[in-house]
Amino acid sequence: MDGASSAAIEVLVQNLINLFKDEYSLLRGLDKDAQQLQRTLETIQAYLNDAEKKSITQDSAKIWLRELEVVAFDADNVLDELSYHLLHKKAKKMRTPKGKDKVLSCFSSFNGILHRRDMAHTIKQINATFECMNKRATDLGIQSVIVNAPAIAHTSIETDSFSLDPIFIGRNDDVSKLVDMLTQIHEDRIFSMVALVGMGGMGKTTLTRKVFNHESIKARFGSLIWVHVSQKFDPISLFKKILSALTSDGDGVERRELILKRLQEVLKSKTYLLVLDDVWNEDVQMWEDFINSMSGVTSTTGNSILITTRSEKVAFTVNQFHIHHLNGLSDEDCWSLIKAKTFDKNGEVPSGFEMIGRQIAKRCRGLPLAANVVGGVLRSKSEEEWCLINENWLSDAQGGENISKILKLSYDHLPSPSLKKCFTFCSVFPKGRKILKEELIELWMAEGFLQPSRRNDMESVGDMFFNVLLQNSLLQVQMGGVYGNLKSCMMHDLVHDLASSVVSNNADGSIVVRYKFLEEESSPIPKNVAKHLRTLFLKGGIPGTIFSNFERLHNLTLSGGYKELPNSIRELIHLRNLNVYETEIVNLPKWIGELHHLQTLRACWRSENLPSTLKYMFNLRHLHIDSNTKLPEEIGRLTSLRTLPYFTVGKEKGFQIEELGSLNNLKGSLEIKDLEMVHDKEEALKANMFQKPNLFDLAYTWSDGREEGTNDESVLEGLQPQSNLKKLKISGFKGIRFPTWAEKMAVRDGPQGSWVPLDNLTEIKLSNCSEIEEIPTLEHLPNLKSLSLYRLKKVRLINASFNHLTSLEIEELDQLDCLPEWIFYNNQNLSLLYISNCRVLRELAGVETLNSLESLYIHHCENLKSIGSPSGGARQSQGILRRLSIRRCGELMELPCEMLELWAPTIEELELEGLRSLKNLPMLIDCLVKSSTCLKYLTIRGVPKLKAASVESWDLSSLESLSIDVSVEWSRGDSVGIAETVEGMLQRCCNSLRYLSLEGMENWEWLPQSIQYLTTLLDELRLSNIGVEELPQWLGNLSSLRGLYLWNCNKLKRLTSVDALNHLTKLEELYIRDCPELRIDSEWRNHHGNLKIYVDGHPV
Repeated sequence: MDGASSAAIEVLVQNLINLFKDEYSLLRGLDKDAQQLQRTLETIQAYLNDAEKKSITQDSAKIWLRELEVVAFDADNVLDELSYHLLHKKAKKMRTPKGKDKVLSCFSSFNGILHRRDMAHTIKQINATFECMNKRATDLGIQSVIVNAPAIAHTSIETDSFSLDPIFIGRNDDVSKLVDMLTQIHEDRIFSMVALVGMGGMGKTTLTRKVFNHESIKARFGSLIWVHVSQKFDPISLFKKILSALTSDGDGVERRELILKRLQEVLKSKTYLLVLDDVWNEDVQMWEDFINSMSGVTSTTGNSILITTRSEKVAFTVNQFHIHHLNGLSDEDCWSLIKAKTFDKNGEVPSGFEMIGRQIAKRCRGLPLAANVVGGVLRSKSEEEWCLINENWLSDAQGGENISKILKLSYDHLPSPSLKKCFTFCSVFPKGRKILKEELIELWMAEGFLQPSRRNDMESVGDMFFNVLLQNSLLQVQMGGVYGNLKSCMMHDLVHDLASSVVSNNADGSIVVRYKFLEEESSPIPKNVAKHLRTLFLKGGIPGTIFSNFERLHNLTLSGGYKELPNSIRELIHLRNLNVYETEIVNLPKWIGELHHLQTLRACWRSENLPSTLKYMFNLRHLHIDSNTKLPEEIGRLTSLRTLPYFTVGKEKGFQIEELGSLNNLKGSLEIKDLEMVHDKEEALKANMFQKPNLFDLAYTWSDGREEGTNDESVLEGLQPQSNLKKLKISGFKGIRFPTWAEKMAVRDGPQGSWVPLDNLTEIKLSNCSEIEEIPTLEHLPNLKSLSLYRLKKVRLINASFNHLTSLEIEELDQLDCLPEWIFYNNQNLSLLYISNCRVLRELAGVETLNSLESLYIHHCENLKSIGSPSGGARQSQGILRRLSIRRCGELMELPCEMLELWAPTIEELELEGLRSLKNLPMLIDCLVKSSTCLKYLTIRGVPKLKAASVESWDLSSLESLSIDVSVEWSRGDSVGIAETVEGMLQRCCNSLRYLSLEGMENWEWLPQSIQYLTTLLDELRLSNIGVEELPQWLGNLSSLRGLYLWNCNKLKRLTSVDALNHLTKLEELYIRDCPELRIDSEWRNHHGNLKIYVDGHPV
C-alpha cells in the first residue's frame, strides 16, 4: 500500500488527539470521555507501524488499514461538526443584544446541557468504534509499537541553497550544440524545428532553460516563447498558450481564427524561438495542422521551434534531420551532482564516503534527476546510513526500474506521515502546473496536514515541509521573489507519477477520490463522489452544481465567470479555505460569516466591501484582499489573523488603529493607510506594532494633499516596529524630523532598554516626506539592498555611506546638488540607478565605475552638466548596461564616448530626450550603434546635430521601436541634412521596426519614402508637427498598421485616398489632435466596423 493509508490515518489520528487535548477536554462533563478516546487513539497509533509492514504480505492487515482510514475520516467529520456548533453558539452569543442576556440565560443553559449530552453520546460511539478496531488489530496479530517520529530540522525560507539556477554539471557541450543548431538556421525558411530527445529524468527541461537564457539566443531572436505542452496536444490550446506567453489577452480569445490572427499581429515583425517542452503527441495530422498554421502566422524568416520529448517517434514526426539526443551523464558527473546536493559548497567529501558515494552514483545510470533526488536523501546522513541505503534500497534495482526505485526511496525517507501527505496532495495539480508556495501551504493547512508545536505554528511547519520537499528534489523551484524568497514551484513529471501512484495504490480497486481539479466545464460530479471530496478546484463551473453535496469539503477554489457566491456554499461547515480571487464576485454575502472554520479567504482581485459578519470567522488566519477593498468594523476580533495586507484607519469606533492592537500574530506585509486619522503617540501605541515579531514588510502612509502634519512625529514614534523588519516604507510624513527609532533605524525595548539596530532591513522607501532635512542613519545596515528617496524637498545631502545596494532611486530632491562618491565607488553590486527631478544636481562623476549596472535613468535634472568622466574612470571591465535613458537635462553638454563604448554590446534601450546643449551626439551614436548587436528601442528627441551622424555605419537590424523629434534641427535651418539622416535610419531597420514616431519636420512636404517599405511590420505610426498637406497614397501599403496618430499637423488637409484606405484592413484606431485644416471624408467615417476615430479627444 506504499504507506499512503498509514500516513493518512496517522495524520487523522494525530489531529483527533490534538483536538481532544485542546478543545473537548476543557468542556465540563466531557473530560472523562475525551481522555478515554485520547487513550484509545494513542493505542491505534501504536498499531500503525506494524500494520503497514504486514500489509505488504497480508491482505488482512491491508483491509484493516483501509477500514481504519474510513473510520478515521468519519470520526474527523463528526467531531468537526461538533466543533462547528460550538463556534456557531459563540457567534450567536456575540450577536445577542446585552439586554436579552438574562432573559435567554435559562433557556441557553438548558440547551447547553442537551448539547453536551449529545456530544458525550457521539464521543462514546466514536470511542467504541476505535476500540473495536484495536481489538481486531490484536486478533490479527498486529503488534503495538511506539515509534517516535523524527524531528524535522527547521530550514530557513531565504537561503542560497534554493538558488533559482539549478546545479548544472556535465552539459556544456550539449548547450553549445543546441545553441548552434538554433542560431545557424536557414534564413530562407519561416522556421526550422529542432527536437531534443531523452528519457524522463535526463534533464531536458533544465538544459533547455539554459539554452533559452543563453546570450546568443537572446541576441538572435526578438521573441522568446516557452510553452509546457505535456500529454494533451490540442492545436487550439497550444496557440492560446503561445499567445498568452506573448501578451496578456490570450485567455480572452476562444476562436481559432481570432487566436491565429492575434498571433500574426504579435509575431509578424519579429524572429522568434518557440520552445515546446515535454511533447508526447505522435499524431502526424495534428502536427501538420499545427505546423501549417504556424507557417501562416508570419512571413518573417529565420525563426526556430525547439521541442523536448521522450519519444523518438515524436522527434522523427517533427523533423528527422535536426535531432539532438541527450545521453546520460558520466558516473563522475553523477557523483559531482550528488556531492553538490549533499555536502557544503566547497565540495569536500569526508573520508569514508567517497567509495560508497561513487557506487551510488553508478546506480543513478546517468540520470540527473536520480542523482539530485538521491543526493537529497543522503544529505546529513551518516556513513553507516549511506551503506544501508546502497545495500538495502538500491542494490537490486535494474534498468528502467532504477529511477522509480530512487524516487520511491526519497518518498519513503520523508521524516513524517504529514509530510508524505503534503507530497501526495501535490498530485491534485495537473502536470506542468506552476504551484504558488503560499497557496500550497494554505491548502495543506486546510487538509489538516500541518500540526503546530509550541515553537512553530502551522504556517512555519508548512514552510519547513516545503523546503524539505525542495531539498529532496520532490518539488522544483519555478520562480523566486525579492532577495531569494521563493514564490512558486513545479513537480517533475516522473515525481508527479510517483505521487499519483502512491495515492492510487491506497486501496485495491476501491479508491476514494478526495481531490478534484476541473479546468474546463464538465458533467456534474456524482453525489457519491462529491460527498467524499475534501479539495475542489473549479474553473467556469459545472451546470446545476449544488455545493451542499460536497458536504466534507475543506478547500474550494472557484475561478471564471462567477458573479455571486452560490448560496449552497453556506452549508459547507467544514470549509477551511475559500479562494474566489479569479472570479467577478466583488461583494461577498453576509452569510459568509457562518463559515466559522474558515482559515483562508482570498477575495476577488477587485472586491469592494467585506461584510460585517467577517468578525465571526474566529479561525480566519489569512485574509487576502486588494488595496481598495474596504474592511468591515472590528477586524481586531480576528485574533488568529496572520495575513492582512492593508488596514485603512478610520474615525469611528471599530475602524480606528486600536483594531490592530490584538492582531499580534500578523505575518508578512502590512500597509497602514490614512495615518492622519491617528491623533497622537498614545493612540498609535494601541496598534501594538512592537509586539508583532513576524511582520517583516511595513508601510506607514499618510494621505497626500495635507498642508501640515502637527502630530506626525508623535504618531510615528508610537508605531515603532519590531527588530526583525526587512522592508520599511514611510510615505506622506509631514514632520520636520523622524522620531528617534526612524532616525537611528534602530528600536528600543522599553524606556530603559538598549537600542537594537534594524540590521535585517533590505529595502527602505521614503516618499513625500517634504519637511525633513536629513535622511536616517543607514551605514550600519549590512543587508540594505534597495533605497528609494522620493519628494524629500528639503534634503540637501545624503550623508550616509553603505556599500551593498543593488537599487538606488532618487526623485525630487530639490536641494541635492551632488551625490557622494561612495555611491559609485563602494557599490559594485548596484544594478539600477534612477535619478529624477533633482534640479540643482550638477554632476554624476563615477557612474562608469559601476560594473554591475544594468539600468541607468537620469530625468529632469536641468542643471546637470556632466555624467561620468572622459577617461572612463576606474572602470576595468566591459559593462552589462541594458537600459540608458537621459531626459530633460538641458545643461548637459557632453557624454564620454569611452563610457558608451563599454556599454554598447549590451544596450537594448537608448533614450536621449531634451538635451539641447549636448554637443557630441553624432560621435556618441556612432560609437554606440556601431558596436551594438541588440538595440531594440531608440529614442532621440530634442537633441541637436543628429544630421552629422554617419548613419551608413549603423547596425539597426534589431530595432523594433524608433522615435525621433528633430525640432531642434529644423529650427536651425538644415532640413535637407536631417531628412537624409532620417531616411538612412529607416532604411537600416526596415526588417524589424514595429513602432515609428516622427516629430518636428514642419518644413518637410513629404514623408520619408522608406516608411512605405515597412509593409508587414509597422504596427503603430505617430506623426507630430509634420509639414505635409496630404498623407501619401503608399500609406495603404502598411497592411499591418493598427494605430495611426496625428498631432499638431497644421498644414495637413487630407488623409490618404479611399483606395489606400481599403488596404488598411487592420487599422483599429485613428487619433487626431490639433490638426485645424484636416477634414475627414465620409469614406473614413464609414470604414470597416473595427476603426475608432477620435478628433481632439472626442469619438467621431
